Amino acid sequence: MGNDTERANDLAKAVRLLRQHGITVSFPMQTAEGEIIFAVGEDFTLTADQILELLEREELHAEGVRLLVEAHAENQRRLATLRRQAASS
Repeated sequence: MGNDTERANDLAKAVRLLRQHGITVSFPMQTAEGEIIFAVGEDFTLTADQILELLEREELHAEGVRLLVEAHAENQRRLATLRRQAASS
């Protein structure tokens, strides 16, 4: 139980820090798969794990969010390319 409590506390701290930097953060939402997500800023959706990753890397600011989202999008594009290549082989 300690780990869940610690994670919840870290997540609350991270959301508070984002808001202190002037970044809007929604209340938590849950996907159909059970993943916790947040709307961050005007254009981004981050998972709880991604927000905690930013906290750990001390990148809880607009640029950190943007870079994380861009890196995730690039990884998704690469994965889609690899899947298309594998399907056509």
